[in-house]
Amino acid sequence: MQKLEYPRAALSLASLMLPLALGSCTVMVDTNSPDAYPGYTGAYAGFSLVLDERFDSFNEAIWAKGDGAVGTESMCRFQDRAVQIKDGSLELLVDEQHVPKGWSEDHQKTKEAYDYVCGEVRTRPELRLRYGRIETRMQAPDRHAASGYISSLFTYVNESSDRDVRRWEEIDIELEGGRPDKFQANLIYGLDTISWGETRRFGAWEDKIDIGPVDRWRVYAIEWLPARISWFVDGQLVKTLTADDIDCDPMCIAPQLEPTPIPHQLTDVMMNFWIPNDDIQDVFGGNKHANRYPMRARYDWLRIYQYDAEPLKNWATLAKQQAAKHP
Repeated sequence: MQKLEYPRAALSLASLMLPLALGSCTVMVDTNSPDAYPGYTGAYAGFSLVLDERFDSFNEAIWAKGDGAVGTESMCRFQDRAVQIKDGSLELLVDEQHVPKGWSEDHQKTKEAYDYVCGEVRTRPELRLRYGRIETRMQAPDRHAASGYISSLFTYVNESSDRDVRRWEEIDIELEGGRPDKFQANLIYGLDTISWGETRRFGAWEDKIDIGPVDRWRVYAIEWLPARISWFVDGQLVKTLTADDIDCDPMCIAPQLEPTPIPHQLTDVMMNFWIPNDDIQDVFGGNKHANRYPMRARYDWLRIYQYDAEPLKNWATLAKQQAAKHP
């Protein structure tokens, strides 16, 4: 795969969409698109832009900050002070700062003390989505000062709907300090569990894909449809999972024991940055021996597109506000 690197440029504050005829269809070209990669249009047939987030400020109408931790795998506690807006980017920090034992609203229980803080944001509950395209321009920390971490963009829900079982549905883009030239594309699915190990009965759909330096600005995207999920880096398709790939027909793919569906619940969009504990660091995240704190994962912008065949009704007001920037 070609390994492309692109310089950072000035960003505009709002988008203006104009029609462009492509063959027999018409799509909308974004004439005020953010800095991305050569050939980026910000336009995708069958999708409509509903959020154009440039991170000029922290918009509490869209985003909430995390206060929990990533299971027992993490050595840090998510804290407000590890989420910052700086120079038009969202920065999530990991730093060596003590966090006393205390209550977590996210986990609805008391968390033990931690010696490190880290950052997490998610869309607010009223802005959950199902299907669509999510893309961000993202930069992991410098490999020479960060050898063990996980930074991410992902969808996540693990709860039950009315009269239904609890479903863990997650689609991931993950960058790791131990693999500074790769990214991990994941689908995780489970029933009635909060244990990652128990999700293996529905398959291990992780791929570590060589894309070149992740500590440079890159554009990552997830395209989630009812029958497939696709992952893109700098506009290049790097992985697709279809419903037929994971349905155990004609047979399951080890360690899969049961058919796995494409996720279909309303879900949060999340970004977090954290460090693994000593037990897992050599398998996931990377050994932390070269970490120099504070470390920062940076997000230049984030865009969410609805899948037009299944419009996001709860996003309608926000989409109108976006369009009103350039009537």
